[in-house]
Amino acid sequence: MENRSHALWAGFFTLALLCATIFAGIWLNRDKTERTPYQITTLHTISGLNPQAVVRYKGLTVGRVDTIDFDPAVAGQILIGVSIDPDTPVTSSTFATLAYQGVTGLAFIELDDDGSKPVRIALVEGTVPRIPLHAGLFEQLQTSATKILASTELVSERLAQMFTPENQKTILGAFSSTTTATARWSQVADELSPTIQQLPALEKQANQTLQSVQGLTNNASRLSQQLTGLTRELQDPNGPFNHSLTAFGNLNESIQSETLPRISTLSNDASNSLRSFNQTIDELKEHPQNLIFGKPTPAPGPGEVGFTAPQK
Repeated sequence: MENRSHALWAGFFTLALLCATIFAGIWLNRDKTERTPYQITTLHTISGLNPQAVVRYKGLTVGRVDTIDFDPAVAGQILIGVSIDPDTPVTSSTFATLAYQGVTGLAFIELDDDGSKPVRIALVEGTVPRIPLHAGLFEQLQTSATKILASTELVSERLAQMFTPENQKTILGAFSSTTTATARWSQVADELSPTIQQLPALEKQANQTLQSVQGLTNNASRLSQQLTGLTRELQDPNGPFNHSLTAFGNLNESIQSETLPRISTLSNDASNSLRSFNQTIDELKEHPQNLIFGKPTPAPGPGEVGFTAPQK
């Protein structure tokens, strides 16, 4: 009976020692860090996220998830209570995303900052700062996959509409028209074959024509050079053109200084002679007897011999 009593006390002592050891381990391993409470708000799904999940800031562990509850003020919104180390640089532009650890599928909170508002969140007593939760990678992939599936379904429907019996007839008709056009093009190629065979001869003639044109161009260039030389000679102060102009100028001066005065004198003499001749003709018309008897002697004037004064 005494042995059984000792065994019972030994069992009690063992259990008490085991409980004390567990309590001491929990007490020694408890997190003594004082953290700042935050709330992460989201309307997205948070599958795989549980309390005590890790909170990381750009890969560094800075806290843990405390609570996960619905927001009583906003329908469908979830509030995730987290505790974060006070030295974590949480700013107004800090946001959270949901990430997963390896192949285990356990979710954790990943904090990041785009730097648009680098001002730390002010901690006011009695309020809990809130951080928005953006869509994570898997949710983005899910959204993109949904859009891709919708686009694929739309393409499938359009393909089905395109391959209706009526459209199939139209497509077959187009293929038939293409075959006919190809055959016609083959005939055109056969008809153009003789012309294509003549192309080398035409090319040779074209080359000869080009050579002739090049020769004419060279001749024209030489002629232009000769004309340029002739123009230069004519424009030369000692050239024949300037000599001819000088000779014409001297001849003009000679005519103006010598010939024209003589011609003017001769013209005056001829005019005087013609005037005298006209006077003689007029006298003969009035006194034709003067041609036979000569010109009568004029009556003597006063003071001359034979002058007789008229009687009053």
